[in-house]
Amino acid sequence: MSDYLRPHLLTLPIHRAMIRAIEARLFAELAPELPEPIVDIGSGDGTFVEIALRGKQVYGIDPLLPDTREALGRGVYQGLSVANGRALPFADGQFASAISNCVLEHVVPLDETLAETARVLRPGGLFVASVVGNRFPRDLFGSWLLDRLGLDGTRYGTWFNRISYHFNTLSRAEWSERFARAGFSVVAVRPYLSSTALKLFDLSHYYGAPSLITKRLTGRWLLAPPVTPNLLWEPLLRQIYTAPPGDDGPYYFFVLRKRA
Repeated sequence: MSDYLRPHLLTLPIHRAMIRAIEARLFAELAPELPEPIVDIGSGDGTFVEIALRGKQVYGIDPLLPDTREALGRGVYQGLSVANGRALPFADGQFASAISNCVLEHVVPLDETLAETARVLRPGGLFVASVVGNRFPRDLFGSWLLDRLGLDGTRYGTWFNRISYHFNTLSRAEWSERFARAGFSVVAVRPYLSSTALKLFDLSHYYGAPSLITKRLTGRWLLAPPVTPNLLWEPLLRQIYTAPPGDDGPYYFFVLRKRA
């Protein structure tokens, strides 16, 4: 099995590398079972598909033109469209599979986007999606710390969701119900990232804040990837990367099938 932690550490700031490496492993493990062509709902800058699904016949859709231009330059998509999820520019049943990596929590309107995803999938097609769960805001380090100080930690979680543009942080049951409403059956679901790891994820946002300036000035998150200090974090992050799933967590990985 390929290692997805090191490539992300050489590409992204710590907080993004931590979560994307786990997600890349989860998607890549399932990749052989995903029939093509595949539609990527929220393709972004294309980094994820380049690392996790290289060689697959994938078509991307994203509402952001700058990210789509960057994805085009990576050359990993068969086609790219700038469009909103409520009206996908594809024919009914055009795709055999669909993926969406940590996108649906940002999507408004959610139900229309899920319905459109079902529409462009063939009957019986797989839809693999990672999403943010309802534990996310309360498991953050800032929320925990404020609660320990006798203050209201929910305010930090609400603020963090707002700046992250998280509009849908649902429980496992709530996500399952929304998928079912759109015509999907849940094949499997597993949580990922522990509450302890999420606290480190929260703190590493502040550690990695300078990378925002680097990205704006150079178009890259890291100035000199081969000598990045990210690699100093690798021993700790590898424990998180290889940790088995718990009973619940702040993120969920869903494998769904479109009902015939």
